[in-house]
Amino acid sequence: MRIRISNNRSILTAVAMLLTGGVLTSMCGAYFTTLTDVGFSRSRLWWEVVLNVEILCAALVWFSFIERIKSAEGRRYYVRLAQCFVAMFASLLPVWIAIAGAILGWFTKRPDISAINWLIAVCLGLWACGIALPWVVQVSMERSFRLPPFLKGAGPFSTALRFSPLVLVAGLIWWQETTGGYLHYIYAPVLLYTQGALPYLMRSFRIVEGTGAT
Repeated sequence: MRIRISNNRSILTAVAMLLTGGVLTSMCGAYFTTLTDVGFSRSRLWWEVVLNVEILCAALVWFSFIERIKSAEGRRYYVRLAQCFVAMFASLLPVWIAIAGAILGWFTKRPDISAINWLIAVCLGLWACGIALPWVVQVSMERSFRLPPFLKGAGPFSTALRFSPLVLVAGLIWWQETTGGYLHYIYAPVLLYTQGALPYLMRSFRIVEGTGAT
């Protein structure tokens, strides 16, 4: 048994998702660990690093999808467009949060936890819509129900593994809410983006049975 790369371009989107999750976790960590009343970091170096990472993530998503979009025809073309739009929007989420923070004055005044919860609710709503959009486009164009490719051929154990980051998020939230902690605010973003990266990682790698020469 060996693991073979079957779609090297999908790896690019997976890397973009993981990098974005790391950036969001870093932003949340700064909010909960700082001892000042200052809002979002105004460090030029920090934002230069974040923006460069975001440019890299956008480029990774672009190069991951552009050839697939060009070669797609019919319904596949629109499904690929929807997937690219969702991945691009998700990979640039720290930028959208920074823009919202600038509009709401969060760079000069520290937002309270209720504002953070509101922001999280909006992000989770967009995340759920983003996951559903490509599948809805595909089903509406085919006019028949289909399981998302991520769930095809998955048994109970395999399905649990495929949703393990989401299960970890739920467990982390329950644990921290019962103990009065805040770690779920910090680590949930990277876990949720790991969940978003899993379909691309599964598309990139295949387990090949046998050891014979090819």
